[in-house]
Amino acid sequence: MIASGISNKPNKAPLDRPLLIQLVLSVLFSFILIAAAGVFVIAGIYQFYSQGSAGQNVTQSFMLAGSLAFAGALVIPSAWYAWKHIAYPHAQRAEKPEPRRFGLILTLITLIGSGLALIIGNLVAQNDQIAWLILPPLNIIATGLPAIWVIYFGTRGLLPNIPRYKWGVFASGLVLGPLIILIIELAMLIGVGILAIVWIMLDPTLAPQFSGFLHQLQTMGTNPQAILNNLPTFLLNPGVLFIGFAFVAVLVPIVEETFKPIGVWFMAGRKITPAQGFGFGVLSGAGFGLFENLGNTSAGGESWALLAGSRISTLLLHSFTAGLVGWALAYAWSERRFLRLAVCFGIAILIHGLWNGMAILSTASSLEGLVPISLPTWLQTLATIATPGIFVLGLAVVIGFFLFNASLRQNLATAPLPAAENVNNAYPEAALPSPETSLPASTPGGPLTPPLQAAVDKPSSTVHELPLQTSPEIPPKKSETKP
Repeated sequence: MIASGISNKPNKAPLDRPLLIQLVLSVLFSFILIAAAGVFVIAGIYQFYSQGSAGQNVTQSFMLAGSLAFAGALVIPSAWYAWKHIAYPHAQRAEKPEPRRFGLILTLITLIGSGLALIIGNLVAQNDQIAWLILPPLNIIATGLPAIWVIYFGTRGLLPNIPRYKWGVFASGLVLGPLIILIIELAMLIGVGILAIVWIMLDPTLAPQFSGFLHQLQTMGTNPQAILNNLPTFLLNPGVLFIGFAFVAVLVPIVEETFKPIGVWFMAGRKITPAQGFGFGVLSGAGFGLFENLGNTSAGGESWALLAGSRISTLLLHSFTAGLVGWALAYAWSERRFLRLAVCFGIAILIHGLWNGMAILSTASSLEGLVPISLPTWLQTLATIATPGIFVLGLAVVIGFFLFNASLRQNLATAPLPAAENVNNAYPEAALPSPETSLPASTPGGPLTPPLQAAVDKPSSTVHELPLQTSPEIPPKKSETKP
């Protein structure tokens, strides 16, 4: 009697529910964004034939269409890689080495491409006859290239080369994070607006003016310039200014720093390392910053180039603070260091709040001369230093961004190499060398792959506790024996 051997055919992997959710949401959001882009294209065509190409609304419609279509296209890879792993869970990826001096090449492309897009766009934006056609692709170049640059330098050497995780986290920050944040901030804005109106009505000097302003709105219609000429009288009131400052500099940063790294929250069950937490946080924050920049620059106008150029620093700030929170989240999950999470979350809110606060102070200072209302002396002093303060804070964010990534990569490179023969056999996909995270074996001091780093961080962990498990362990084939 001969005992039957076990078949070499791999067992069917169980369905990964998070991957299925990623697939469904990615397809849904991509379809919604591209469909919305189509609606704006139709609206732009109608405005073009009814108003002519010189209308500002025509340019805005086509710019919104281009931005929405670009965002929708960026979500498609998340759906593709999720479906690919569900359909072929045991497929092995072909590793491609990173081209030599890729970082330098990318930097030059970003500087030259974005710079030319801003220069040409500044000229095009002055002419509405051609702005509707040329400005949308220039807007995508000017906002998209810096996002690629930030993602590369913020995540290099930190993340495993698993595309479905990278694109899934990025798509979460690009679409899902902004959607949640927008809903919450709109609800808060309504509450803050009601509070500001109550404050104005309780002020005996402003209440009559506000009543007259409401009466004038009926005759102004929808003329935005007439409304803006009357608003500074109420916006520069110290009480209203304090309410607006609290909303922009406190409430908004709290909400955004909580949901901006939403892609990291989805990785909670994957046992990611702190270095991976920072990398995934940068990915999610860059997605959020890119979507925000596309929305803010889609208005077009003669000042488009100035706005698009200034938004690059905001993109870097969003990526850095989200990476900081992601790093702290991974530490909290792996080592239960919740105090570190609270401190890092507070630092992210402080950086974001200072940025927004100085921006609103600078804006208030520029509005002061429009109405016969003077800001308090201490507020004038703060407004005076707001503009250079933004520059200094931006420089600090750039330095912190690069130093944080370099420090994490240095820690991975200097960690002792454990005996990991069984690691590669048990999890072949997770253990594949990544061109972003490992050097050739002959290179002394090369960074470790993520599973090996996890083994260093947790020397007592078993193979089944490694981060980013991607394929089941295949049992050894039993030998055939005769009785």
